[in-house]
Amino acid sequence: MTSEGHMARRSRVDYFGASVAGPAHRALRKPNEDQWLGASGAFGSLVVVSDGLGSKDRARHGARKACIATLRAVRAWHKGGTGSLDDLVGRIEPLWLEEIAPFDRSDCAATCLLALAHHDGRTYVAALGDGMAAVRRRGAIERVEHPRASGFSNETQSLGSGEVWAKRCFECSEIDIAVLASDGVSDDLRPDRLADFVAWLKDEIATLQPVARWRSLRRELNEWPTPRHLDDKTIAVLAWPNGGSA
Repeated sequence: MTSEGHMARRSRVDYFGASVAGPAHRALRKPNEDQWLGASGAFGSLVVVSDGLGSKDRARHGARKACIATLRAVRAWHKGGTGSLDDLVGRIEPLWLEEIAPFDRSDCAATCLLALAHHDGRTYVAALGDGMAAVRRRGAIERVEHPRASGFSNETQSLGSGEVWAKRCFECSEIDIAVLASDGVSDDLRPDRLADFVAWLKDEIATLQPVARWRSLRRELNEWPTPRHLDDKTIAVLAWPNGGSA
């Protein structure tokens, strides 16, 4: 699992990310409840972001295990000859329940976002819960998300809740970057600035050497410009060095 202090090795489809505790958790001396993972292998390149629900007793544990379960699901899905995207995401929650044992799902609830650049030339993107999963496809930003719920409910979809994933498949040749972000980042991104944000990640951050890249991204998250922001913040990225070559 990629830790905050270690950069992913370069691959044909590069990946990187960073995560920081928000001001609210720092003030209370509580740990960051966001987690991210980056990995590459025979299956391709993968990034995962998970946000442990803050009201839950073992939120950080749930988020960390969500990342591990997703990687396990991707490896098994690939080894089995792959299949549909439904099959891939359907593997994640059972593995997550196995990973969080002996703790109860209600204490470990966590969101889960993933982007997988598979060796078959497709990129699979899926989202369960808050945050942002997006790609830049033919120069335009496309988000993978459920429609915003109406009414008064603010219950977040998460692993353990039995909710349905939002998911899409893209041709790698048509995209040059995929971005995952926890809600501490995505909730502060104005729609009219999203394209600029993605371009900054691709053109300025992805081009740096791994250690400098991580330091720059972490510094930006710690110096987040939105006034009175409180939440933990995480970004994970897949970047194609040549504009979408698989």
